[in-house]
Amino acid sequence: MRPRLLVLTAFLSVASVADAQSTASQSQLNGFTAILLTPIGALPPIVPAQRWVDSSLGLLAFRFGRYSITNGSTFNNVGLSGVVMIARRFRAGATVGQRSCDVCEGSRMGSVDVSAVLFHKRAERDIGGDTDIGLQLSAGMGKAKTSDVKARSFAVSVPLAISLPQAENSLLTLFLDPTFANGTLTTAGVSDGASRFIIGAGLGYAFAFGLGAQLAAHRVVIEDSPTQLGIAVNWRFGGK
Repeated sequence: MRPRLLVLTAFLSVASVADAQSTASQSQLNGFTAILLTPIGALPPIVPAQRWVDSSLGLLAFRFGRYSITNGSTFNNVGLSGVVMIARRFRAGATVGQRSCDVCEGSRMGSVDVSAVLFHKRAERDIGGDTDIGLQLSAGMGKAKTSDVKARSFAVSVPLAISLPQAENSLLTLFLDPTFANGTLTTAGVSDGASRFIIGAGLGYAFAFGLGAQLAAHRVVIEDSPTQLGIAVNWRFGGK
């Protein structure tokens, strides 16, 4: 019960976790901007139930995230991620996507991602839920469509997921996704950046026939950071 309460508490507190941060330096703001221009900051996290993907060949996910900043601009981010199972608890993949808004030129982004399960405890006799602790690495890039602005990021995440069995072999997953990310922004050939924490949480539902969906919120920990709300729709290839 305690892990479930931890995940639920974190999910409810994502919207306020950055409010107490002090005034950011220019390097921190550049790092923050770079993170938002790459998939780790622009798109909702994907944390599938390990039991659901154990015997699969891979996943294909459509991801959509949306956030607004203090000047009133709203940004929409869409991406497509593909994941291949290298081993039972190790997978690798890539993401491509783009960002758009009403008052900006937009940008394109991509990343290479690897993940592994560090700890897995299966529910005993259908009592309680599965517990998974993972490790995810992501190296991302972003590029404005017309101006000379580029971004790159590297992130390490340690997701915690609790998956509860549902009717007809479906799974309900609650997850917490803390991340440490470094972002570098390059403008007119000058690069600058910094590292920031990202706190994310969400819930997902996976059907036995291979369709899954996740709702998530995440926020880069810095003053005036927007809270991003997003959805991911997953399709599992193979498995049962």
